[in-house]
Amino acid sequence: MLAGCSRALTVDDVIERNTSAMGGRAAIEAIHSIEINLHITDPGFEVDGIYHAARPGRMRIDVQAGGKQVFTEAFDGQQGWQSHDQSEPEPASPKAAAALRHGVELPGKLFGLHEMKQRGHKIDLVGRETVDGIDYYVLRLTFGDGYATSLYVDPQSWLITRRRDVRPLHVDVDPTPTTIEQRISDFREIAGVRFAFASTEIDLKTGKQLESTKVGSIKVNPPIDESIFKKL
Repeated sequence: MLAGCSRALTVDDVIERNTSAMGGRAAIEAIHSIEINLHITDPGFEVDGIYHAARPGRMRIDVQAGGKQVFTEAFDGQQGWQSHDQSEPEPASPKAAAALRHGVELPGKLFGLHEMKQRGHKIDLVGRETVDGIDYYVLRLTFGDGYATSLYVDPQSWLITRRRDVRPLHVDVDPTPTTIEQRISDFREIAGVRFAFASTEIDLKTGKQLESTKVGSIKVNPPIDESIFKKL
């Protein structure tokens, strides 16, 4: 009987349950800025990063290797830019800027799933899919620019613990798209909101691990000088 009830859930039901599991509308919408310290492991290298983001949709990540600044990229709400080894900033390609914008818009950093529609994006419940024994609710999130990704909501925790889409891992490094599954885990509560502290990205065609990220710390609503999104 419970299974029958769960199959009858609407997209709004799933969104509401996820929002509640994440901490509720008020707590999520109280996040105006965020600072995330993280460690990124790729097959060929390991780096540390500091990710800043602020409403209504700006971000910047500074990447260090061996204690040295090696890369910065940012999205100021309209355009993206990047800098290698603290060189003069240059505009990001349109595809790279779009990837930065999608990253900051995705639920789980600044915004909740319940805020997607008002931000000009569309959410559809496309059905159920069983992966590793979990019968997920699969939501299709289509951004305002047409880019789409699938979000997998665990019916036990109501958290988004997988995401799938067809894209390059780093578009300006290798523009070849592949089907990537991001596995999201280690949720911890900060300022009344649950954040994922670990993620792994897998190439579903080959099973190869492309990248893993571990979060060291998250600060909610730190003071941020808005100029950091526009220049070094």
